[in-house]
Amino acid sequence: MKAALLAIAIVLAFFTVARPVPAAPPASPAAPRLEIPFPPARPVADIQRAIVYTINETITSDEGLDLARQAGSDVLIRGWFKWGTGPDFAKLAPLVSKAHECGELFGGGITCSALYPGESGLTDKQVLDLATRGPAGQLINAWGQPNCRHGTLSNPAYLEFLLASCKRQIDAGADVLFMDEINAALQADEGFDDYSVADFRKFLSDRYSLQGWTPADTRWRSLFNIDLTDPGIAPDKTIRTFAYRRYLAARSLAQNAQGTANPLAAEWHAFREARDDRAWKWLTDAIRAYAAATGHHVLLNANGLARYVDLQVLGVWGNWRTKDGRIDLAASQLDQWGSIVAGGWSMAGRKVPVVLFHDWGFGGFPWMKIPPEDRRLWMRVRGAEIYAAGGFFAFPLHGPDGNDARKDDTVAEIARQSRFYHAHQDLYLDADLLGFEPLDTSQPDLSLALWQRTTPPSLILHVINRQAADGKPRQRGTVSVTLPTDRLPQSVTIVSPDWPGAKPGACRLRDGKLIVTLPELEAYNVAILQYAELPAVILSGRHIVPSWQWARPARNEFTLRKDGLVCDQWALPAMLQGMLHTPLRNPPTFIVNMPQGGALNVHVRSVATLGAKLQWQVDGRIEKVLDLPDRDGKNDSQAREYDQTFTFQIPAGKHRLTLDNVGGDWACLDWYAFTGATVDP
Repeated sequence: MKAALLAIAIVLAFFTVARPVPAAPPASPAAPRLEIPFPPARPVADIQRAIVYTINETITSDEGLDLARQAGSDVLIRGWFKWGTGPDFAKLAPLVSKAHECGELFGGGITCSALYPGESGLTDKQVLDLATRGPAGQLINAWGQPNCRHGTLSNPAYLEFLLASCKRQIDAGADVLFMDEINAALQADEGFDDYSVADFRKFLSDRYSLQGWTPADTRWRSLFNIDLTDPGIAPDKTIRTFAYRRYLAARSLAQNAQGTANPLAAEWHAFREARDDRAWKWLTDAIRAYAAATGHHVLLNANGLARYVDLQVLGVWGNWRTKDGRIDLAASQLDQWGSIVAGGWSMAGRKVPVVLFHDWGFGGFPWMKIPPEDRRLWMRVRGAEIYAAGGFFAFPLHGPDGNDARKDDTVAEIARQSRFYHAHQDLYLDADLLGFEPLDTSQPDLSLALWQRTTPPSLILHVINRQAADGKPRQRGTVSVTLPTDRLPQSVTIVSPDWPGAKPGACRLRDGKLIVTLPELEAYNVAILQYAELPAVILSGRHIVPSWQWARPARNEFTLRKDGLVCDQWALPAMLQGMLHTPLRNPPTFIVNMPQGGALNVHVRSVATLGAKLQWQVDGRIEKVLDLPDRDGKNDSQAREYDQTFTFQIPAGKHRLTLDNVGGDWACLDWYAFTGATVDP
C-alpha cells in the first residue's frame, strides 16, 4: 500500500491524536497555491478514529492535496479512481507521502463493472472473454453506452484483472480502496455468459443434491420444467450439462428471463447472490493477502453496504430531497440515516464507520443542481443529522460536473464543520446513540437525537434546526427539549459549529421529566449533560428500514437486540410477498425477550392491486390478521396509498414473532420499530 516498507511502519506506529483546532480559512483563495489553515498531523492509525471524510476525485497534483488540507480531512476518499484505463499510479506515488505528512489517509479505487475495448492493454479477444452476455449470448452495451461492457464475475480472469488494478494502487501507497459496483452492476438482460451459465449448473446440482436429488432426477422436470431428455437442453441427459440459455430460448423466456413466468427465476436470483458474494470475498481476501505480502496495510470499502469491509461508504441517493430546485428540509431524516448506519454495522458484522456521500452516475450529479448556498445549508443541517445518527458525511471537495469546493466557496463551510468535529470528536467516537423518540418539544422543525457517554458520564443531546430561508438557517431563540429521565445533571454545556467555544445551558424537572433549554439555535447545537453516574433512559425503538429486493430474502430469523435493532437487518425485506409469488416468500420471524412486553410498529407504504393481508403470529399462534385491500389500483411500490403505521402487541417474555402476508400479493413496508425494554433472548 505504501511506496516503501518504512512508510507503512511509520504510519502504523503512530497513535491517534486530536487535530489542533485551526483558524478559519480565507473565504476566497487568492492564488492557486492555497494557504493551509490546518497544521500537519499524523494520519489516524485506526479508521475508527477518523472523524472527517472528504470526496476528492481525483488528486493528481499538489493542488488537490492543498484543497484536502484546507478542509482538514482525515480520509481522502477516491483520491484516485480507475474507470477505463487508469493513470500511471507509480508516478503519482509521491502524493501519498505528502498526504500522510498532512495527517490524511489516501484513498484509491476501481470499478468492478465497466470494461472497455483496449483498456489497460487488453486485447479484443480478452475483452470478449471477460465481458458478460445477454440471454441469447449476445454482447450488451452496459448502461446503453456503446463499446462499454460489464465483466463477468464467474470468470477467474476477470477477477484477476480487477485485482491487478488494485495491486498497482497498493504499490503506489493507497491506504483505502473504494470498490465500485462490486456485483458488476448487471442489468436484467445481462449475466448469461458461458462462465455464469456453468456456475449456475453447478449451483443447481449442488443445492438440490443436498435434498437428495440425482443429476437425472424427474423433479427437474416436474418442478422447473427442465426436459433432460432434450439433447439441446442437456446433452448428457443430466443437470450437469444443463444449457440455461437454450432453455430460455426454447420457452420464449429470453426477453424476460427474470420474470415470474420463468420457473428458474428465483433460483437464478439465489445463484447470483451466492456467486456475487463468493467473488467479492475472493477479491477482498486476495487484495489483503497481496498487501500483507508486500508489507502494506489496506482498508476496503464498497460503493454501498457490503460484507468483508473496513468501512461502509454509500451514496445519499434516494434520501436526497429537493423542492422547486431548492433543498427540502421539511421532514427529519434521522431515522433514514440511523437505519443506514445500523444496516452498515449489521452487514459488516461489526461496528465500522458508515460514510454517506453525494454519488454521481450517468444521470448527472444532483449536488451540482442546487445553488452553492443550498450546498452549504445541506452540510449544516443534513450533514449534522448524519453525524447525530451515528454516521459520517464525506464532504464534497472535488468531483464531476464542475464540483470544486474552492470555486463555489463551500470549502470555507467544510473547514468550519471539520474544525468542530475534530474539536469534539469524543462526542461521536466515544459515545453511543440511544435513539430519537420520545424527545419532545413544542417547537417545530427540529431533528433530535440522544446519545450517552460512559466516561465522563454524560447524556448528549443533538438539536438540529430545519427552518431555513434563502439558503441559511433561521436564527431561533430559546429552544426546550424534554427527555424521558427524572435525574438532573451536574451541568449543561452547549457546543456548536456555528460559534466558537462553549455556552451554558439550563435544565429543570417537570412532571418527572427533564427539560433542557438552549438559549439560542442557528443550525446545530450539541448539549452535554454531565452526571456523576448515568441515569436510566429508555427510548422508543428506532426505525428499522428494510432493504428493497425482488428476491427471496436470504434470512427469515432476526434476533432483537437491546438497542431495539435486529441482527442481520440488511436481510429484512421491504417487499413482504403474498401468495402470488410463492418462490419469493420467506416471511420474517423475530426472536425477542421483553420482560414487560411491548409492541411492533410496522409502517405500510403501499400494496399491490391484488391487495395484502398481514398475519401476526406469536409462537406459531395467529393473534391478529389485518386486511389491506388495494386503494389506488396502481400496483406501485413507491406510491403512498396507505402511508400508515399498524401496531402488533408483544406479550411479556421470550417469544418467536412472525409477520406474514397471506394476501393476494405484496405489501411494501417503510420501516419496523419495536417498543418496550428488551434483554438478550
